Amino acid sequence: MQVKFCHADADFKLIAGAAVLPDERFVKGAGKPLRLFALKNDTAAFGLIIQTDCDYALNVGNEPYFAQLDQKPQLRIDVCCELPHSLNIVDFALTEKGLRYGDALLPRPTLEIAARESRQIYIEFAPPKECKAGDYKFKVKILARKMFGDEKIAGELEGEIEVADYALHDPKDNKFHLDLWQHPSNLARKAETPLWSDGHFAVVERYLKSLGELGQKAVTIIASDTPWAGQSCGLARNSKANMFEYSIIPVKKTADGELVCDYSHMQRYIDIAAKYQIDREISIYGLCGIWSNPDTGFGKPADDYPDSVRIRYLDEADGCYKYLKKASDIEKYIASLHDYFIKTGQMDRVRIAADEPADIELYRNILERIKKVAPKFKFKAAINRSEFIGEFGEEVYDFAPSLGSMTAEIRALKEYQRTMPGKRFLYYICCGPDFPNTFITSPLHESYYLGVLASACGFDGLLRWAYNIWPDDPRRDCRYEFWRTGDTHFVYPAYDGSPILTLRWKALKRGITLYELLEKLKEKNPADAEKAMAMVMRITDIEQIGRESTPQAIMSDDINDYIEMEKFIVSRLK
Repeated sequence: MQVKFCHADADFKLIAGAAVLPDERFVKGAGKPLRLFALKNDTAAFGLIIQTDCDYALNVGNEPYFAQLDQKPQLRIDVCCELPHSLNIVDFALTEKGLRYGDALLPRPTLEIAARESRQIYIEFAPPKECKAGDYKFKVKILARKMFGDEKIAGELEGEIEVADYALHDPKDNKFHLDLWQHPSNLARKAETPLWSDGHFAVVERYLKSLGELGQKAVTIIASDTPWAGQSCGLARNSKANMFEYSIIPVKKTADGELVCDYSHMQRYIDIAAKYQIDREISIYGLCGIWSNPDTGFGKPADDYPDSVRIRYLDEADGCYKYLKKASDIEKYIASLHDYFIKTGQMDRVRIAADEPADIELYRNILERIKKVAPKFKFKAAINRSEFIGEFGEEVYDFAPSLGSMTAEIRALKEYQRTMPGKRFLYYICCGPDFPNTFITSPLHESYYLGVLASACGFDGLLRWAYNIWPDDPRRDCRYEFWRTGDTHFVYPAYDGSPILTLRWKALKRGITLYELLEKLKEKNPADAEKAMAMVMRITDIEQIGRESTPQAIMSDDINDYIEMEKFIVSRLK
């Protein structure tokens, strides 16, 4: 068996069938010396790319493995290093034009690979807080065997990790306000468990834990049925996808007409999130700015209410489920939720959120109706026009303009920031822009840049609409015909109900780390912070960023620039 291999930077993403690297590097590990850089309590990673001339079984663990059919030779990857480390085989995801990009970090250690198919292994080191600064050597061994034969070395890589004398704080202490929306009904469907059952909450906890490790600060509460009308999944003809979300609050109406709301599921969700330090904000969706789609039947149940709020309840008089069809009942429901948050001392963290309200007058009408019955609620809006901030600066406490709006209207936004102290300003990305973004086809360094850009704009963080909403069989095909692949998720569903992390998850975490370091440097020396940003930002004029037609015009695509920026920052923070 002939084995070819080489190493690649942490931001490398293999495309199946594409030329991997120049031929002279893809032979016996040739290439630049392998030297990594890491902070304490952080990570450093690289990719190992491997290819053979015959079918084989790849193993990145220590467990035994035999192929189900036609016994193949096995290659086991072993890493020797005193620092904690992990290895994951990178799985491919089908994207636009039928291309397969590396994305998921498989939790299982083995995978059977076809001859001449290149594969990527993600190798990550995690220096703990208490380790000493200095250089740590490591060796990667590629060990070959067949059946009951002894393993023999088929290749080796050596390198070292430079661990800086600086410990990164834990994600729970991040200043960066990360708001990735959760879709818990989708989790229940993938795990085949009833909504809000113990089995469902066991799955929910695993996903919230992964969000806490990323530095998530907002918990998503769905307070009515189908607030996004299923993301138009009823119109999809080339993608099978159930994307409906349902309320976490059971409601019943007694025989005498009283509405009774059960908040136990909602509080359980909030408490689990808080267990993983996701406790800065409680975002309530489904009460404001509801999406309608008349073509698929998603309109307004209550004709006398300005919004399409869909509250399902059990009518105890006849035992039938129904939807509230009177504005007075919807307002009683909103008032009940308002009173619950006051009684439980959580109101300061609550935001009634709207997703891209388009009609200023309609939005004003909805806010007035809510404030009339629930005066202490504060509001949040993801917007694509900055004039909404001027119109609703009193009521809205958290503004999240789209990246395009932010760059085009940065002067107005900075003035709003100046005149509205205490308000939170995020920016959001979704199905656009083309760059920078976190699609599966997006280069990973774009995620690094997202954190740098947030700091350069003086914003508090990033909002994105989806962490875990998928078409029906995302492990086989995660494409959804209305958006770019990967727009719907940062993780995949494992068969045990756990999230499978991705290269994009790792890259976003790196971008958040860069934001944290830049913000600390700003406090100490703003001029040094500007120097650091200029090492990766090709354009520092925020308005100009949105006018450029290529990503190379606005940001560095060389991971070494981001590493040098990180080294520069740390040197100034000591």
